[in-house]
Amino acid sequence: MKGLPPSLKSKKRYIAFELISENSSISIESFTKVLVNNMLSLFGETSTANCGINLEIFNGKRGIIRCSRDAVDKVIIALTLINSIGDVRVVPLTVGVSGTIKKCKKKYLEV
Repeated sequence: MKGLPPSLKSKKRYIAFELISENSSISIESFTKVLVNNMLSLFGETSTANCGINLEIFNGKRGIIRCSRDAVDKVIIALTLINSIGDVRVVPLTVGVSGTIKKCKKKYLEV
């Protein structure tokens, strides 16, 4: 079976973010759970399913989220409304948005 041509594939964007927290490290599972629950409570199931959210890179403080081009604003809103993950209070900062993961890593995650 042949794949879809590039003109029919959905465009993706990569959102670089940073979490400022009291604790030095936050687990991947707890962060994704909070983000998805936030998206579900804000936009509902159908809109969240169409976003195509995926956590590409996360080291406990910084990370990259992949989403569809149409859902960038929704994901940024849901990300900024996170105020605690488990018992740890956090302040999420959106560092930038890029069209490729390579540029996102190079531009926003390298110090």
